[in-house]
Amino acid sequence: MKTVNKLILTMLCLTALICAAHAQESHSNKPFKELLAGVNANFTFPDGFAEVLPLNNEKTSYQYAMELPGSDFEVRIQVSETKREWKKYEKAKEPEKVNPDSLYSKVAATLVNSMATDGRKFNRAIPAKVLQFYNADIGQSYFFSLTDSPVTKHYQYALLVIIQKNHFGSIAVTCFGNDRGPEFFKKINMLKNCLKFNN
Repeated sequence: MKTVNKLILTMLCLTALICAAHAQESHSNKPFKELLAGVNANFTFPDGFAEVLPLNNEKTSYQYAMELPGSDFEVRIQVSETKREWKKYEKAKEPEKVNPDSLYSKVAATLVNSMATDGRKFNRAIPAKVLQFYNADIGQSYFFSLTDSPVTKHYQYALLVIIQKNHFGSIAVTCFGNDRGPEFFKKINMLKNCLKFNN
């Protein structure tokens, strides 16, 4: 009987180790990390979250997503690299060409407009002190109500934060929830150290 109990305990421990290794492997999500490397940024998986499949429509291209299990809160991330566009832009030296560092606002507007209701959208520039913390050059935040859609999993509200590193690209982080009060922003605060541009 003791041998059987030891065998069961060993099997449970092995199962737990395999699950932990698989979770660690999925958090490393190589294509996403490669995208981040392309914009000179790094990602640390935040405690308490679980990786999920990012849902998209024809106007969104989120590459990574996480949720806070049991809390009606999801995060989707889109990385947009501009290094190649910068090389073309500098080579062409044509004044009518769009500066690639200005494209971050178009990325944000496309994401917001593809998900928001016709109601008010609250838009704020990110303060210099916050940009400095993330080693970013410019950024914006947008708070808005969501259209009722399977793509947004019928969440009611979203906060989109986009930060730009000049000559490299931008990272757009959209947080979805059903509460627009302090609890929503407490959950967002759990993410504050997970994404950052390198110096």
